[in-house]
Amino acid sequence: MMLTLLIAKGLLFGTLLLAASYHDIRTREIPNRLPLAIFGTGMLQVSLISAVSGLVVAGLPFLLAAIITNGKIGGGDIKLMAASGFVLGPIGALMQSILGLSLALFFAAGLAIRGGKAKAAKTPLPLAPFLSAGGFAAFWLLHFC
Repeated sequence: MMLTLLIAKGLLFGTLLLAASYHDIRTREIPNRLPLAIFGTGMLQVSLISAVSGLVVAGLPFLLAAIITNGKIGGGDIKLMAASGFVLGPIGALMQSILGLSLALFFAAGLAIRGGKAKAAKTPLPLAPFLSAGGFAAFWLLHFC
């Protein structure tokens, strides 16, 4: 992929992730148009096999987690991860999950240290900002490092 197109794709991906994070923080919802736009960004991808496998690798574990936890992981997070996986491919999707969930874990640990374990357990945590940071980092690590 041409470098200019790759940079444009990364900037568009990052902007859409930022918008998803903003909406999740403000409303605890991610509008459907954002994962759809991220999916569209993935259409610039050369390998359809990589894109589809990334979608499954990223989306399926979050879908299963939402089922197991009775919806504590929202549908917007599932769609965000699936769309991001389509952009990143399977390796990038794993990187995004590991980085994003690690950031969320560190943040939750900070809440527990600061406010107590009981308060941290009751505090709803929007996942999109953490998953978005992981996705943006994964994109740049995959393509530029």
